[in-house]
Amino acid sequence: MEIDLHGKTHPEGLELIEEYMLLNSAKGSVSLTVITGNSPVMQNKIINQICNKYGFSYYIPPHNPGEMIIQYEKL
Repeated sequence: MEIDLHGKTHPEGLELIEEYMLLNSAKGSVSLTVITGNSPVMQNKIINQICNKYGFSYYIPPHNPGEMIIQYEKL
């Protein structure tokens, strides 16, 4: 799944990501690609307010720093 945050406010983007990850992580393992564009502020908000809060892992590809991959692996 992919969520593109272009045109969204930070609160809207955070709500979309949090809702998607929580709903789908309850069902099992999930991976989400988030298009953040050139916004390290938004990426830090996603990391601090969602990933760290719920224990989701994340990865920012060095070839595309405007993208994040957020994952949850159900054991």
